[in-house]
Amino acid sequence: MTAAVILTIPIQDAQIHMFNKTKIIELISEIKPFFSEIIVISDHPSSYLPYVKDRARILTPYQKRNGLLSSLYTALSLTKSEDVWILHEAMKFPGIHLFSELKALKDKKNSPAVIFDEKYKNSFLYSMFDKRVLKHLNNIVANSKTHVDLFLNQINYTQAAISDHL
Repeated sequence: MTAAVILTIPIQDAQIHMFNKTKIIELISEIKPFFSEIIVISDHPSSYLPYVKDRARILTPYQKRNGLLSSLYTALSLTKSEDVWILHEAMKFPGIHLFSELKALKDKKNSPAVIFDEKYKNSFLYSMFDKRVLKHLNNIVANSKTHVDLFLNQINYTQAAISDHL
């Protein structure tokens, strides 16, 4: 089982922009039929709660200063699923076919992670990770590191060559 994780744009004043409200609701509605667990990671969960309601779990990054790595750590630590697929509220849902292809590649290679595309490597957009990467994330986040490359160099990830999907 895989959880869909939706990363959000950091909000400076705890007020969510109308564009983000609409996008997050649309994205959750699109992915709900395919995922039994949906997690929204936000610096300001109370701003999303009135819109997300009970359609997804809203979590705060473990350490805000660690950005993306802390968000991934939070999602993997608290998910009921073995895998997480990373989405973003500001990006379109690429379709369940992309998820299926990435999941099949990850399973075939027995890889702890599949990075969707080199151009998205530093955002993890559309990439998939499993709990085997938690020990590496824990070390990096605990030491207040934010280097995505440092993390990626420590795990044996698979690079997907499926960039024509977007």
